[in-house]
Amino acid sequence: MKYKLYVWTGFEPDYTEGLAFAIAGDEDEARELVALKFGWPSITWGNLTIHNLNKPVGFCVSGGG
Repeated sequence: MKYKLYVWTGFEPDYTEGLAFAIAGDEDEARELVALKFGWPSITWGNLTIHNLNKPVGFCVSGGG
């Protein structure tokens, strides 16, 4: 199975926007992994970017304020 990196920006915004990520085989699996870790029944996912894991990738989200 080929895994991909799934990155959500704007995840569960409160005072600032959050960030969530998962390495998984498909988007459904990625969401399940994040939901299990997060523990809330309802999630505001935000924007999704999917990265293939066949080359280096860097990503950041700066802090708010």
